[in-house]
Amino acid sequence: MSEDFESTTVPGGQVHLWSTSRFHTITMVAYWVWPLQRETVTAATLLPHVLLRGTRNLPEFDDLQNAFSDLYGASIQADAKRKGDLVTLEFVVQVPAGQRIAEGLDLTRPALELLGQVLWDPLVVGDGFEEDRVHREKEQHRKRIASLMDDKMLYAAQRCTAEMFAGQAYAAPRYGFEEDLAQISGASLYALYEQIRDGGSFHLFVAGPVDPDQVVAFAAKWGRAGVRGDWSAGEPFMADRPVKMVEEVMDIQQGKLNIGYRTGSAWRDQDFPAMMMYNGVLGGFPHSKLFINVRERANLAYYASSRLDAHKGVLYVMTGIPSDHRDTVMEIVDRQVEAMARGEINDEEWTWTRIGLQNQYRELQDSPYGMIDMRLAGILHGVSRSPGEMIEALDAVTEEEVAAVGRRVQKDTVYFLRGKEGTEDAGTEV
Repeated sequence: MSEDFESTTVPGGQVHLWSTSRFHTITMVAYWVWPLQRETVTAATLLPHVLLRGTRNLPEFDDLQNAFSDLYGASIQADAKRKGDLVTLEFVVQVPAGQRIAEGLDLTRPALELLGQVLWDPLVVGDGFEEDRVHREKEQHRKRIASLMDDKMLYAAQRCTAEMFAGQAYAAPRYGFEEDLAQISGASLYALYEQIRDGGSFHLFVAGPVDPDQVVAFAAKWGRAGVRGDWSAGEPFMADRPVKMVEEVMDIQQGKLNIGYRTGSAWRDQDFPAMMMYNGVLGGFPHSKLFINVRERANLAYYASSRLDAHKGVLYVMTGIPSDHRDTVMEIVDRQVEAMARGEINDEEWTWTRIGLQNQYRELQDSPYGMIDMRLAGILHGVSRSPGEMIEALDAVTEEEVAAVGRRVQKDTVYFLRGKEGTEDAGTEV
């Protein structure tokens, strides 16, 4: 199966097309890419949700949603995500392909037209977005921010990142800061929209059975010629400093021990497949060292895993533990990291990790959105990798290469969220 997107430059951005009959739906994803900044992250992550509130021609939320639904159940969703030192505003449209409709209608053009209205022709009142709908969406955004606080696993992960990247924009929570919401008005948000619209990097991806010329013509019609940013997702995070230890106390029953490591290996690096194998063997799967040694053998964790941030080149170990077992768990984690640096990987860990990673990429080949997201990562890092290429690269990785990247891994930040003394599970083994 071809995994190739063909890219075309249009006024104001690029169009990336994967014309294939493999899928029964057409997936369209429009991205605005903007630098991640402390002062704008809250408004930037709020913006896509406000744009879905309505357009000039379809001013009400229900009007817009019904217009998509009338295209045989087409849909649109919007969100904002982090890609290294960048924030991406994404708008995802899915529409049935013509061959799946009895009348054989081609819904590409009407779906693109609706998407174009959302992106380029929003409802404006006076000099900004309507204050009432901005207010309502701010309240929803407040709930999004609070939800990260309520989920203590997510909260601990974010706090570890914030401490590791203190003083940098990357320390900001995914949806920004609740205290910033009060300062956002319809006019200020529209001003940011204009900056992103005219100066952000714009990418339109379309995957499915489509006419490429039709899509390119749409993008050329709506695009705007301007001074566009061409930003990178950033270099791998490296620092030469002592390990940072942070402890926080809350009224919780389960402690959260998160450890951040510098790896020196990110998406664009040649040894990135070896780093993926490293993460998989260390903590990416139920057969991995952390799960087996911390949770199963020592019986000291509710969960124990690791996650690799491909954009920043950092690795996080995440565990949920009884609060008074922090030091014991840290010792076990340290031993697993040291074993990886020595290349101590058994046949089961190696074989099942490679199979697990390759299966993830095979599944990705059946996901238009997943393929698009992977291609965007390649664009932002200047190194494209397809699922097929990654499957082959993982086959070629050696144990010595994994040990070599392991010897570069450096502990940077330890964040521990523990319960107050007297919490029910304190001192209780799992």
